[in-house]
Amino acid sequence: MSCGTLQTGNHFLGGVLAQIDCQAQAIGAYGYGALADPASPIAGLLLALLTLFVALFGFRLMFGQVPSGRDLVGDAIKVGIVLTIATSWPAWRTLANDTVLDGPVQLAGMIGTASSLPGSRNDLNQRLDNADQSIIALTAFGSGRLTGGVVGSTDLGDSARGIALADQDGFAWGRVMFLVGTIGPLAAVRLVAGILLALAPLMAGLLLFSGTRDVFLGWLRALGACALGAVTLALVYAVELSLLEGWIGDALGQRQADVLTPAAPTELLVLALAFAAIAWGALGLVVRLMFFSSPGWQRLSQVLADQSWFGDRRGPFERPAVAGAPQDVSRAQQISDAVAQSVRREEHHGGFNPRRGLSALVSGSDDPAFAPRRPHSDDALGQSYRRTRTRRSAAATKRDNAP
Repeated sequence: MSCGTLQTGNHFLGGVLAQIDCQAQAIGAYGYGALADPASPIAGLLLALLTLFVALFGFRLMFGQVPSGRDLVGDAIKVGIVLTIATSWPAWRTLANDTVLDGPVQLAGMIGTASSLPGSRNDLNQRLDNADQSIIALTAFGSGRLTGGVVGSTDLGDSARGIALADQDGFAWGRVMFLVGTIGPLAAVRLVAGILLALAPLMAGLLLFSGTRDVFLGWLRALGACALGAVTLALVYAVELSLLEGWIGDALGQRQADVLTPAAPTELLVLALAFAAIAWGALGLVVRLMFFSSPGWQRLSQVLADQSWFGDRRGPFERPAVAGAPQDVSRAQQISDAVAQSVRREEHHGGFNPRRGLSALVSGSDDPAFAPRRPHSDDALGQSYRRTRTRRSAAATKRDNAP
């Protein structure tokens, strides 16, 4: 796929943006095709990963770990997702490629149209290039200080207002900041998205195993960050155009009327520098949102991990694994352990002990073995009032001690 050549002079910014879009589309589509080709090493690696996954599943069956229906469905879903991502270009193009590369433009256009922002009719790149051409024209006109422009108002301070830079430096650095703040963020988002889309056949196989699943999730996060960043940048540049187009039109109108505009160089530099910082800062916030807002992604990671709905190997009555504890414990043994733990808890709090026997409790024997345990200092708060010995009358004591 040929993207043409970039030329200097007129429409430089528009040519750069068109080249970036073309290269991103080419990398995403043709790079995917190269890696998904059956003769590529990535296809062989994917086949090896699928074979290993099936072999491990067979080993679990051989050692008596019979999977439940949920596990079988989950494993089948994982294999289906991997094969769809890695081998089906029509499905991948509809699912991700067009969504990441073309979807942000449509979404930003919908928001911009509702907000009456410029560049919302799929002409953002053209409007940015027209703004760059206007900056070049304003630079050629200058501020009027060197050509003897007339004062534009009765205020005598107008001729010196806002002078902080020389005309040449102000206009030159203003255009530099405008180009850097436009080309840099857009190129980062679009080219990175194309590269990540091309790596789909390689990343798909990492979903099969829990040890590599985090890499797969990181790849998905990066794709989401590129898509969200493209939407954010489109809206930022639309707001910049809404300010810059009106300002440049006013400045050019005054200069064509030979009116002095000494503040124009500084104002252009400030506008360009401010929105360049806003664009890079917006990308930083998007990255912060996608990679460091962990709760939602942790839940997604749990869904895709072994403890998820299609990877959990524990039964409904099994407890989570504890370090140092045996893992293969029967359900009957677990119930027995729970009953024993309940009995020990009752003994600790002075409750009924089944080993004492019902007859001993009824007869009220003095045998120390059957005497109720006296509460210790670590008994539950507020339980010290409870009786520590069995209630016995004098007649019962005399009767029991009779020969």
